[in-house]
Amino acid sequence: MKPFHSHEEMLDAHELMFGNAGRQCAEIVLHWATTLFAAPLDALNIRVVLAPVELGPYNRHAGYQYGRDGEGVFILGNRHIVRLNHGTLTLVQNDHWLSDDFIVHELTHARQAQLLLEHSSDKDWKKKRGGFHRDRGWYAAIAEACPKYLGVEFPQSSWPTGPRTRKGTLTEVEATHWPNSFRYLIAAGDPRLPKIPTSRCT
Repeated sequence: MKPFHSHEEMLDAHELMFGNAGRQCAEIVLHWATTLFAAPLDALNIRVVLAPVELGPYNRHAGYQYGRDGEGVFILGNRHIVRLNHGTLTLVQNDHWLSDDFIVHELTHARQAQLLLEHSSDKDWKKKRGGFHRDRGWYAAIAEACPKYLGVEFPQSSWPTGPRTRKGTLTEVEATHWPNSFRYLIAAGDPRLPKIPTSRCT
């Protein structure tokens, strides 16, 4: 997959394919891909595809990310993310879901892939049971993004420790649904996600 040549080309291409909803998603990618993590993602080599259909078994999945290192990243959003209204695609925005959260979740998977590749020789970084949401790469990627995106820390002491949750750690389900699930925990003042000074959130 060839990267876009410029931000403008990326924005225009997404708008041509998916209308204003596509352009909004591209804007979110450009805003967060290069600033959210310890190492920037190649924003111009990321494509967002919007399809108002069901995705995965039991219609439980809202999005999907695929991309081998150096070959670009595809992000797919389904009917939980976008709706077709009178021939126009519109992003779903409500109290339970933000389009930014969908993009950030999938970008976190892209960063996870980078981290797992960097630490491929370390057995502690090998994929664990449960696929893409239960390994050290996933938790480390969230920890990098948390301060800038939500203004809290996700210290290693709070990382899930398996199906049997230890006191003071998040559950695997809570970490799986990052960042949406974190919003509820933060609103409740959960001590496992300590707030950081505002100056460090920029």
